[in-house]
Formats: sequence, C-alpha cells, structure tokens
Amino acid sequence: MKKFLAAIVILLLAVGAFIQFAVPRALTNYLKGKVTELTGAQNVTLTLDALPSAKISLGYIDKLHCTADDATIGELNLKQAELKGSAIHIDVKELLMPTDGISREEHTNRVLKSVSGLELSGIITADGLRDFLAKKIDRLQNPQVVMKPEGISASGKVKILGRDADVQIGGKIVARDGDLYFQMGDLNVENAVLRRVNLDKFLGDFNLTENVKMPLGLQFKEVEMREGEAFVTATRN
Repeated sequence: MKKFLAAIVILLLAVGAFIQFAVPRALTNYLKGKVTELTGAQNVTLTLDALPSAKISLGYIDKLHCTADDATIGELNLKQAELKGSAIHIDVKELLMPTDGISREEHTNRVLKSVSGLELSGIITADGLRDFLAKKIDRLQNPQVVMKPEGISASGKVKILGRDADVQIGGKIVARDGDLYFQMGDLNVENAVLRRVNLDKFLGDFNLTENVKMPLGLQFKEVEMREGEAFVTATRN
C-alpha cells in the first residue's frame, strides 16, 4: 500500500512539473513560431507574464511581449517589429494535441480562444521602401526615396520607348482594409518627348503586404509618417 501511495505521489509530482514547466515552454515556442512564420525574422525574443504564474500552465496570459528585428511582411522589410498582447487565453489541449484533419489556419483560430488586446507595430525605413518600389515598378532603375511627415518623394530612371527618363513620384503609406499601401499621389517625367506617352500604367496604389496572411486576426490600422521612416500598427479586430 505504501509503495502504491508513493507511486501516486511521484506521478502527481511529475504531472505538476509538466504543467508548471512544459506547458509555458510550449506556449512560448508556439507563439515565437507564429511570429517567425509571419515575419521571417530569426532574432525573436518573447516573454509571457501572469500573476500568479501558474495561470500560464492553464493557458491564461496576462501580458505578452515580443520583439523581432529585420522582419519581413510580404516583400517589405520591417525594422524593430514589436508584438504586445494582454488578457490572452490559449486552448492548451488544442496546442499540445492538435485536432486531426483541420487546416493550419483553423488550428490557429482554435488555439487562440480569446484576447483582450493584441498589437503588432514596426518601422518601414526609406531603404526598405526603396527596395520594394524597385521590385514593384517595372523598369524603374536606381530609385531614391525620401520619407517625411508630410509624405514620400521617390525618384529614379525609367526606360520608355527605348529612352531614359527621370521620374519623380510623390505619395504616402496608408492602411486600408487591413493592408498597407503605397498611395501614389503624383508622377512627373522629365523628358519633353515622353510627356506624350500614356503613363497611367505607372499610376495607382501598390499593396505593400499583398498575399500576407496575418495570424491571430491582425490587420494594419494605422500609419504614422516620420522623418526617414513610417511607423505602422496592426491590431486584432
């Protein structure tokens, strides 16, 4: 009988140790993996806080804080990305024993049962926007980008009808329908001959976060233009 009771005590202690240490670690690794999946960043730090701390073992998190530098959203580089959350409830059972036959997105939705506040923020630099425009605007060569609180000015060369032309582009970054866009306001071409060419195909808004499936219901909501950068924020609906 004594041996049986001792075995029960050891088993309970083992279960308690698993709950106390393994579950919080699994939660941390899961959330870090989601941030890495979203941003492609390798240097990710994440901390979970709860009072009492044992709540984490049950999937309840008071505060979450995560940072990731040199992250990528779509084709856009994002510096100093930061994820903050509060009053988060995770389904530990679904996390540790995923339901068979469901998609990764559905699994994510089931894991996150509820959250009071969730915010992702980061900085788009002039260099990051320059590289993006070089990829997105066909035949644009050697682009230069200047970012100011009042807007963005970009310049470069583009070949039209076999001729080089100097191009100046004005615009700003805006958040719309959960995505980020470079909203082009004006386009000027410094070449008298080429002024007769239809330039409509160069005008329009460029989706900076196209084809990005934001996890955990996050959507870009705010953009603050600054000197040399734009500060962007995504929140959960």
